[in-house]
Amino acid sequence: MLGEFHEANWKIVDPRKKYYKVKCPCGKHIRTIHLSPSNPNYVRDTRGWLYRQPCYPWEEGT
Repeated sequence: MLGEFHEANWKIVDPRKKYYKVKCPCGKHIRTIHLSPSNPNYVRDTRGWLYRQPCYPWEEGT
């Protein structure tokens, strides 16, 4: 999942305790990423959030 944020040019901040922080290139969006989430849909939900962001780089034809 962090690879998708990296490919979208988001800055990934290493965790101090239990969370990674990811910051978008425009600086308006930030998200914390759990190291061990309990929600079985966490990865799907987080990807959906990423894809809905206006600064996500959609490729032509997708």
